[in-house]
Amino acid sequence: MENDKDIQKKVLELDDLAMDSEVSVCLFSSGNYLDEFYEWFEIGNRDHELKVSAEGFYEELKDLCGRDVYRQLADKTVELFGLPERIMRFEDDTGPKEEIEGPDGLAPFFFVFDMMFCEYKDFTLFFISGTNN
Repeated sequence: MENDKDIQKKVLELDDLAMDSEVSVCLFSSGNYLDEFYEWFEIGNRDHELKVSAEGFYEELKDLCGRDVYRQLADKTVELFGLPERIMRFEDDTGPKEEIEGPDGLAPFFFVFDMMFCEYKDFTLFFISGTNN
């Protein structure tokens, strides 16, 4: 098992690449990642359900960041971390999006387009796409 510093270093490398495509990557622990997500983005309404993705990692990332840019990010994610064990998405992401975007939100983007959680054995990667334009 890798130590936390090695994982954080890899996440920073992945996030640097992802930001070129207006995608950000955050690291959460595997056990309470949804609670960490709510705390990180200071989301008040926490009545949001997650569902298991019906698509594979590559298809989900294509939906998240676009057909033209997903492949390099997906390949780098797999190179650094392997394929996720499970991908989770919000049943309805309208509420979380509204709370984390805009002038009062804490997202890396002013407008949030899409989000997903990629679960690994000891951590979860959170992908969020959007724009500041």
